[in-house]
Amino acid sequence: MIRTASYAPHLGSALAAGFMLVAALAYNLGANSSEAEARAVAAPADLDSRQLASSWPGVIRVEAANRIGAAPEPSVVETSALTSEPVEPALLTPPLTSGRPQLAVIIDDVGLDVAAARRLIALDAPVTLSILPYADAASALAREAGAAGREVFVHLPMEPVGVEDPGPHALTEFQSPSEMASRIGWAFSRVPGAVGFNNHMGSRLTSDRRAMDAMFSASDLPRSMLFVDSLTHPRSQAASAAQAAGLTAMTRDVFLDHVPDEASVSVQLNQALALALQNGQAIAIGHPRPETLAVLADLSRRAEAVGVELVTISALGATQAQAQVQDS
Repeated sequence: MIRTASYAPHLGSALAAGFMLVAALAYNLGANSSEAEARAVAAPADLDSRQLASSWPGVIRVEAANRIGAAPEPSVVETSALTSEPVEPALLTPPLTSGRPQLAVIIDDVGLDVAAARRLIALDAPVTLSILPYADAASALAREAGAAGREVFVHLPMEPVGVEDPGPHALTEFQSPSEMASRIGWAFSRVPGAVGFNNHMGSRLTSDRRAMDAMFSASDLPRSMLFVDSLTHPRSQAASAAQAAGLTAMTRDVFLDHVPDEASVSVQLNQALALALQNGQAIAIGHPRPETLAVLADLSRRAEAVGVELVTISALGATQAQAQVQDS
């Protein structure tokens, strides 16, 4: 997540800042964290002096070109839709001014596997469940998750680049505003209690600013609704369009299970924790795969070990809104 330019750099040099970051990480790791875990949560090595800015020690401003896991996973969007060019997302998220670093985790594609969804609901961590509205069990699982105190999103199907099928009732580039509004209304009716939404696939639609403006203006969503750009295209316009429409909008920082094996998911989780420590906030997205669920079973302990607070997306949005008010 990119931080606002109001954070003026005052670290003497990249080397000095690096030492300060290491010290901050070591402090957060504490006596209960192993040396191996401490090394895994260390800052990415490719950060340079232009990325070092702080108003409190240990915070790094991460440019979009160095987002961890920025390449969307093949199961969500075909790689031919992507480029390696750095992309500066239009939405800027203010950093925390106090309190512990925060990490929010969204699990997409919930609903097709009911047993996996129930494992997520039973976790001792406040993950947000993003439910596919066309799943047969969507409504029942949304109610079950809500009753258990879990936050629920709509995982809104959108048109990708290429031939992958985003599923029934997907939003597409040349639909009329009324058709978009109808499909959005249907999706939210299928996921009762949803406090926000993020895109399922959508590399074509989210990269089209005209289509994004039409979608957000057509929808009759309350201004309290949250939107998270899954960032399935490097030139996504979704977050900035949502913000222009008056919604609280955020962007994904890390894909947890781009490579679906436990070791890789574990590394990506450490990257998400590192970004939270560096920037004050981070958002990670995963899927209800066995490998991801196995790693998430230990999420609370690992976050606590490095001093990161696990929060819901709505809590992260509230922090962002508060920081924006303070900056205005």
